[in-house]
Amino acid sequence: MGAVLLSLTAPAGAADGPVILKALSDLAPGIAAMPGVAAPAAEAERRINAALKRLDARALKAAQECKSEGGKDGFWERTVDTPMRGPRFLSYVISDSWSCGGPHPSSNTMAIVYDLTTGAPVDWTTLLPASLTGELALAEGPGGTKMVTLASKTLHALYLAGYRPRTGDPKADDADKECREVVAETYDGRPPAMMAWLDAKAGGLAVQFDLAHVVQACADTVVIPVAALRREGAKPLLAGALEAAHAQAAR
Repeated sequence: MGAVLLSLTAPAGAADGPVILKALSDLAPGIAAMPGVAAPAAEAERRINAALKRLDARALKAAQECKSEGGKDGFWERTVDTPMRGPRFLSYVISDSWSCGGPHPSSNTMAIVYDLTTGAPVDWTTLLPASLTGELALAEGPGGTKMVTLASKTLHALYLAGYRPRTGDPKADDADKECREVVAETYDGRPPAMMAWLDAKAGGLAVQFDLAHVVQACADTVVIPVAALRREGAKPLLAGALEAAHAQAAR
């Protein structure tokens, strides 16, 4: 099928407003392509599109190798979401599921946020205070996708504060007890390495981290509202972009 426009609200190239994204046909059955900026007018947008094509090529190669190793039972699936499409920032959330012949299928979520004015992944240290970025690291997921993770006690505490709020129903709350304990665990007192992205619809910073396969169902995404980000010292540029995007999403 031909390209499909995902947003019709503003011309591509407007880093101060929504951008038009172009969804291409799947790279292979079940493997979504990364939707790039339609008709890129700025160098930053062309840079983003080039990076997305590299991600697609790596994912397709990894999927082909996986299926070759796994034989008739091997598979690879990928979905891509774009929870923020401007102003200023473009978020991608990539979810992969695969089996290359092992005893259990695997799954992984990766998040990349691009700065529409530079075409590069955002530098979280310029947008969030040190108390929220904590220790930064570069994580690599399936297919060679890379992202920066944040290991911060304050960020982890905000995640826990929003994780599966208690309902007052003893049965329901007891069912979530194990998961609450799992996500609260630290590693020798160190907080988990967390991925972060901007979510326009929810109006905040979405945070998630990987868990062991047996408790993967506990790995919820928690969105930290803009108001909380402002209280913690997030830069006005980030907070303002999120507020504008959220207002646009609500229309």
